[in-house]
Amino acid sequence: MSDAGEVEGVDAAVIGEKVAAAREAVAAGDADAWLSVGRETDVSPEPCFPYLLGFDVVWPTAVVVAPDSSAVVLGRHDAPTARDLGVHDVRAYDESIAEPLREVLDEMNAERVALNYDRDDVVADGLSHGLFLQLREYLPDREFTSASDLIRRLRGVKSDTEYERVRAAATETEELLQTATATWTPETTEREFADFLHERMTERGLDSAWAWDYCPTVHMGDREVGHTLPADHTVDEGELLHVDFGIRRDGYASDIQRLWVRGEASDGLRTAFRDVRAAIDTGHDALGPGAVGHEVDAAAREEPTSRGWPAFEHAFGHQVGRAAHDGGTLLGPEWERYGEAPRHEVRPGEVYTMELGVATEWGYVGQEEMVRITETGTEWVVPPQTELRTL
Repeated sequence: MSDAGEVEGVDAAVIGEKVAAAREAVAAGDADAWLSVGRETDVSPEPCFPYLLGFDVVWPTAVVVAPDSSAVVLGRHDAPTARDLGVHDVRAYDESIAEPLREVLDEMNAERVALNYDRDDVVADGLSHGLFLQLREYLPDREFTSASDLIRRLRGVKSDTEYERVRAAATETEELLQTATATWTPETTEREFADFLHERMTERGLDSAWAWDYCPTVHMGDREVGHTLPADHTVDEGELLHVDFGIRRDGYASDIQRLWVRGEASDGLRTAFRDVRAAIDTGHDALGPGAVGHEVDAAAREEPTSRGWPAFEHAFGHQVGRAAHDGGTLLGPEWERYGEAPRHEVRPGEVYTMELGVATEWGYVGQEEMVRITETGTEWVVPPQTELRTL
């Protein structure tokens, strides 16, 4: 099938782009076809279906992508929406998915089939164990392999449409933060600041980039930093307002951190901000096409420790796309908790955050920027914060 159709509520334009990219990825890999399977996706989502299908299904459903074709095998009641999508050859069934699935794979000459499982990457691990056992029963003569590298490429490398949505989300995030700080008063609490942003998001029909109650994450003054709920803290003179914030707009997310100081910043605070910026700039200099995730992290990690700060206890950067933490290559250390993710290479078209911070007596000096990887280097998704802002 060729041109994507128009289906209400389904992102047909992006699906057409991503299925075309998936065919190229299969052609470049070592499997004959890529098979994504899901069921009751409103309850148990398959992370790749938003790129391949775009709507929830109830009965077992399989999307099969080969180098020169794609097909979807699904229940008869879901078939009309799949046909209207205009992307895949549609095979509807009533009693069992097994026989039409075998027929599709036979027509594609697919003996080696890539499935959605991975030890480390949650976005590449959508195949449930129960469905895997069913596939073993239905397809006893097929060889299975992991589709993780294919999924990293498909999800990470943004089409032009996808990138424009990420950029628009980041731009609106900055604008919302500017609106919120313009209404700030010395009596404003963390909770009131977060509520203000939530009200503006609701008015605009925006979702949060992560759990609503924790997005934005707001820290005023010298308080415990982390994934914390907003409280009744306020900002004293000379202290910081730190905000970690992202929205989801048109299906794509943003994730940035910004800082404001109430009144005049002390020399110590300015030094801390300078040191954090230096670490981000060092990591940015190491980031580009072909860079290895843990090597970028190491470059950024060395900068603050060389200036007397303790090492930060998280990865330097992660990918952003449909989710704020979008899987794939991680700009992180080779810690067991991260598995293989820091050992992969960075690809042109991927979008990353770069983030770190240091705790001070004035508050958490945390920064997070977003960059797009180009063929020759990087470009900022939105302009970085290079100076402390004033409340």
